[in-house]
Amino acid sequence: MSLTFSTSTEGNCNIIKLSGKILSDSDIENLSTHIDGISNWKLIFDLSDLIHINSSGISIFVRTMTKCRINQGDLLISNPNKMIMQLFEITKMNEVFSIHDSNQSAINQFT
Repeated sequence: MSLTFSTSTEGNCNIIKLSGKILSDSDIENLSTHIDGISNWKLIFDLSDLIHINSSGISIFVRTMTKCRINQGDLLISNPNKMIMQLFEITKMNEVFSIHDSNQSAINQFT
């Protein structure tokens, strides 16, 4: 199962729900193109349906966070599963990203 995503708006931020797996750069091509067209840089990546990520996944997260911050926004992470949370901890990305247990908690950080 490759990566799929959907976008919704709640409050003053965009929520991008990621589903499936990020295993290669080809898995993130459509997501990268979508992100390039965003105008509201207050983003939440909802990982509740993301099964697996590797360095390609971490890379798109870092690049997106950088774009958000350049544009006076931010990228927050919500709902990572246990395995993905362990990856964030091993790579120390949990110190880089603001990670939330729910979308509402992430939304509240933007208000």
